Amino acid sequence: MLSTEKNKGKNIMLVEGPDDRTFYAHHVSEEHVVFSVLKGCYYMTFILTLVNKDTVLSDRVIGIKDADFDHITGRTNSLPNMFLTDTHDWETMTLTEESEHNIAIEVLNRSENGLFNKVMNDLIWYSYLKLYNQVEICEKGLECISFKNFAIKKIYDGDMACTVDDCLREVGKHNNNSRHAHFPKATDINRIKAAYPAPDLLQFTCGHDIVNGVVQRLICCKGKSTDVGEKEVSRILRISFRKELFEQTLLYKAIKNWADAHHTIVWAA
Repeated sequence: MLSTEKNKGKNIMLVEGPDDRTFYAHHVSEEHVVFSVLKGCYYMTFILTLVNKDTVLSDRVIGIKDADFDHITGRTNSLPNMFLTDTHDWETMTLTEESEHNIAIEVLNRSENGLFNKVMNDLIWYSYLKLYNQVEICEKGLECISFKNFAIKKIYDGDMACTVDDCLREVGKHNNNSRHAHFPKATDINRIKAAYPAPDLLQFTCGHDIVNGVVQRLICCKGKSTDVGEKEVSRILRISFRKELFEQTLLYKAIKNWADAHHTIVWAA
């Protein structure tokens, strides 16, 4: 990628997926950055480990990884050119009073105070299941629970909080997850909850889940289906998170410091 005339002198930014690229593209300098979109976070560490063995590439390639549960579990990153989001992912970084107001006005023509907090609290058992999956299954080398294409509406109607039993039943049926002997029971999820009893919800909740939960909440509040779906909610989050807000994040500052140290530019002026 860097050997082409078009990319000469540019830096490569690795991101986990297309949505991440769309978000960070609003903030990078197009003259200095080209994106490489991965299929999730799994390969980023391996790629950057290889990159850092090359003195030229290590000065030209960075990666932005969703923190996921790393800030909660205390998992550390030793790669100097891999940077974590301040919260669970870019979506949770953009959950401000302004973005909450803009989403509610767009759909309900009124404010809906506490919209984000309600959704995150209502989905807390689902988030505990995801934490269990990472800590007790994936990191121990067992086959991970598949959440791909799982529909939040199967466990959340936008009104009543989902229960641990609802989560286990529906996720267990999804892609036949319950076929595994290590698929958790309610006692397992309660045990992980006891280990992490009062999590910061912005660190704890997956942004995609919040977005889909917000859609369900809006339908519930409106009393009927709405034209505003996942893509539109994500768009409002992006445009509501103004440049000056992004510049206050630890992620922005860390990458700017890296760019300054390497005498290059990443972020747009």
